[in-house]
Amino acid sequence: MLSPVGRTIILPDNDGPGSEPGSIKVDKRRFDGMEADSPVVDYPDTLEVIRRPSPADPYDVPGQIYRSAPDELADLLQQFRDERHRRRSVRAAKLLVAVLALALLAVWLLHPPKSGDTENHAAAAFPTLTPSGIVDGSSYRQTDAALRDRLALRQYVVKTIGETARDKLGTSLNPEVVMGSTGVPFISEDFIFPCEHDFESATVDAGLRELRAFGRTTGKSITVAVAPDKSSILTDQLGKRGSALMACSDRVREDTEATWGSQSAPPVMMAWKQLAAEQAKNPGKVFQRGDSHWTSQGALIWSRALIAQLIRQGEAPAELRGAPVAVETEDQPADNDLYRMMGISRPETVPVWSVTRANVRIRAKSLPSPSGRGVAVFRSWSVTEPLITGRTLVINDSFFSRAEGQLAPYFTNLTVMHWSDFLTNVKAGTVPHFDRIIIETVQRGWPERAEWLEQGQPVNAALAKELRRSSRVSALNAPQPAPSS
Repeated sequence: MLSPVGRTIILPDNDGPGSEPGSIKVDKRRFDGMEADSPVVDYPDTLEVIRRPSPADPYDVPGQIYRSAPDELADLLQQFRDERHRRRSVRAAKLLVAVLALALLAVWLLHPPKSGDTENHAAAAFPTLTPSGIVDGSSYRQTDAALRDRLALRQYVVKTIGETARDKLGTSLNPEVVMGSTGVPFISEDFIFPCEHDFESATVDAGLRELRAFGRTTGKSITVAVAPDKSSILTDQLGKRGSALMACSDRVREDTEATWGSQSAPPVMMAWKQLAAEQAKNPGKVFQRGDSHWTSQGALIWSRALIAQLIRQGEAPAELRGAPVAVETEDQPADNDLYRMMGISRPETVPVWSVTRANVRIRAKSLPSPSGRGVAVFRSWSVTEPLITGRTLVINDSFFSRAEGQLAPYFTNLTVMHWSDFLTNVKAGTVPHFDRIIIETVQRGWPERAEWLEQGQPVNAALAKELRRSSRVSALNAPQPAPSS
């Protein structure tokens, strides 16, 4: 009886050259002395698979390595996974770009904040398209700046950053604003401007003495009225840096007080003591917290000091002692220029003091000026109330704006002109005629403007020319009748 013939299938490890996938080779075996030398065509009873390296290929290139089928399959699967991941990433990126584009479009459709939340600079204008602007790219840059300035969320972001710096860090991101130790901001010009000019009080005094001498021959007068800086009244709120920051400003103040403080009717009026006393009496009421200017309460104290100065100089009736007489009205929103410079906003109110003289009629108008600010002209009449007569010209800066309405009812003829317009008139030789000139200057601007009053300067020469003219004060001392309606 013959035993079953065993068959062995030999599979190489790879399908390299010289191998035939799936070929079958049969081992010859002897069973009971007989030789089986031909393959059996029917299926084997037993199948044994043995893996071994395929025979060497005589045509193999030296150093060439063949990869197995499982490795190739694994690589193909990895490439498939990578490609699928890449396609998913591309779809996600497209979706993200679409969402961002829609979000930006939604931002442009938002309404910008109200006027109280405006930024600290004027919005950039759209360009006028020109071939040169398109070629050099300036038109595109200006368009970009104009669009960004009109992006509604920009103002909210700037406001948030500014408030975080102020409230969390106790500082200002704008170098033009200095934060005090109590969170009160100050304008850096208070500390910088006094250091930029050499203040020679003796030279200035010589110039003013000469100008006053000219005025005495014609009945005219000149008075300089310094408006104290916020930092000079609230120095204690600057903290440890106060003495360093105020070094130049204190020097100017000390020189001013030493030169003119002991005179009974000096040409320079100083109101530091009056404003400091009011601040001690009513803390926080003299200067605005978020602004570099005083409140109308601070302006009222300064206005009273000015009229008292004119009384001492014999230019105002003694009956006006204690004027202006004012009543406090409803508080109004503060200007807050320092907060705007920091890019933030905070709703605050300030006290408002109003002056009304029942028996005094006032007319006001504004004349055009080179700077565009306009020249304010006030005329007052009364048959019963005392008034300061003559043509009074006030040369002013922004600090006078709150005092203007408080002083106007006490002057028969009051003209208010900004410093920039006055300098334009000096250059053109068209200084307005006056019987009395009051030069109002904020403390930080006093060193620079003091130089203009020195002998030989154009402003000094223009003032001297007008002070030599005959005055009309004597003709205007009588009470003026009110004009017909």
